[in-house]
Amino acid sequence: MVKNYTLKFLFVTIFTLFLYVNINAQVRIVEVVPSTNEITYHNYGSTTVDISSLWLCNFPSYANISGSTLNLAAGAEVTIVSTVSSLNAADGEIAIYNTNSFGSSTAMEDYVQWGSGGHQREVVAVNKGIWTAGTFIPANDGYSYTGDGAQNTVAFWTGFTLSNPDFQAKPTKFSIYPNPSSYTLNIDVPTLIDEGLKLEVFDVLGKKVLQQTLNSLSSTINISKWNNGLYLVRLSSKDGDITLTKRFVKN
Repeated sequence: MVKNYTLKFLFVTIFTLFLYVNINAQVRIVEVVPSTNEITYHNYGSTTVDISSLWLCNFPSYANISGSTLNLAAGAEVTIVSTVSSLNAADGEIAIYNTNSFGSSTAMEDYVQWGSGGHQREVVAVNKGIWTAGTFIPANDGYSYTGDGAQNTVAFWTGFTLSNPDFQAKPTKFSIYPNPSSYTLNIDVPTLIDEGLKLEVFDVLGKKVLQQTLNSLSSTINISKWNNGLYLVRLSSKDGDITLTKRFVKN
């Protein structure tokens, strides 16, 4: 009888740890804006996650994620000003951990580096199998994840610029809602880059499902007949020197 209780206790403990790790693994970094120290997190899972249990590491600084919105619903994302040391737009890294064991690949949940390779936590990400040694996003003003949540490495990241004087709004102020959505998607920008702002939507395989010109600050598109899944909304200026991307989920 004692042996049965011991086995049951071990089973429950292992299952709880497995569930904890997988719940946290739902959350990924999807956008980094070093100039404002803003990081956007997306919950790719099917349950709500309290992201305050996660640790953010910008070596040698680290802290739990903190902010006004910490219960991240399934399919939702939130932008929070980082509480770790200031991010360097030209050369840096950022990682999410489920505990404060920053040398552990088991504890690491997500990782990205830019400007150069070989940062302090790169080896942990390589051991985790989510990054390739020596690879990095070329230096830019900001960095955006383009994968579907299950995809890793630098191939699923891109840089974007904020420096064009004709467009002063940050990418975080280009909004899409509701997200997730089943029927319509609203797109709002605080100011137009120029007349003829190009709106494009792609599925996760890179197939373009929509292209149109955006001549007003708000636009609504009908997505009711689209397949369920993750999509990328891209806005770009007429001359192509500004490109902003956000993700949404069709359910």
